[in-house]
Amino acid sequence: MKRLSLALVATTAFAFSTASQAQDSAAYPPLNGGTSVSNPASHYVFKDTGARGINPKTGIQVSNVWGDVTKGAHGAFFRFDPGFVSPVHTHTYDYYAVVIKGTLQNYQPGQTPENLGPGSYWYQRGKQSHTTACVSNEPCEIYIVQAAQFDAQIPPKPE
Repeated sequence: MKRLSLALVATTAFAFSTASQAQDSAAYPPLNGGTSVSNPASHYVFKDTGARGINPKTGIQVSNVWGDVTKGAHGAFFRFDPGFVSPVHTHTYDYYAVVIKGTLQNYQPGQTPENLGPGSYWYQRGKQSHTTACVSNEPCEIYIVQAAQFDAQIPPKPE
């Protein structure tokens, strides 16, 4: 139990320390120092990820805050088109998400979806099947922190 508690404290400390050192570059400042950064929301430029929902007219855009979502540890904003519903999918690595705008749902197969508005949080375990949906009439936005690159896989359907 003590090891589990220490692991949770270490994980939480990593998530908060890296998120608080946000910057717009390929690599965030070392945990033992670096320059403080303050960026207004208008600073961030969103790029289409190419990911599409069940309705192919809906997708996801991303803006790196620190690090690079395609290469390793990062903090990033993700924006979902209104009505976006992902197919059931997994990610290789865990991530932590906070809802900034809109109303999202993030749930495992068989779970009842719960609406998550601004200020809501979820932890997504790696390799765990789930669906993510933007259920508001406005775009949805989350901020995620992840210790490795972001990816997604659609598991094969059982026969």
